[in-house]
Amino acid sequence: MSGVVLSGRSGRVLRAVGWALFALYCVAVATIVFAPQHVDDNEAGSRLASLLDTGHAQGWLPGFITYASIEQLSNVIMFAPGGFLLMLLLFCRARPWRRVGVITLGAVAVSAGIELIQTAMPERTGDPLDVLMNGTGAFIGSLTAWGVHGLWMRWGKR
Repeated sequence: MSGVVLSGRSGRVLRAVGWALFALYCVAVATIVFAPQHVDDNEAGSRLASLLDTGHAQGWLPGFITYASIEQLSNVIMFAPGGFLLMLLLFCRARPWRRVGVITLGAVAVSAGIELIQTAMPERTGDPLDVLMNGTGAFIGSLTAWGVHGLWMRWGKR
């Protein structure tokens, strides 16, 4: 299954909207990852830690749901939209697995650069696990886009 090549005015408009959404997404991610301090170094982060402690102490929250696991999941979630959008926007004639691979490796490279920059920031730290989680998010996002595209193509043939 290869991507749909949109042509004409509607194709140009859809691609422009897609790239605009991707640019907004990049600005949002940059705002989070290059903030002078961790995004959770505030009252909301303290409240979440307190809620987790209470849930574990009272037994209604499973032990595997920890602050660290939520932070890791948030890294996956943060990069999934980028993988989704890029899968739809790039390399329409390339094989889908090739696009998934390029997008995932690109996300890992970008994430490694982000983590390297964060190590140089006074109130931030770099974490190699974030690179893995961000790459996983881009992988999941691109696979999701591939699946949605396949469903869309089947629906359109009816």
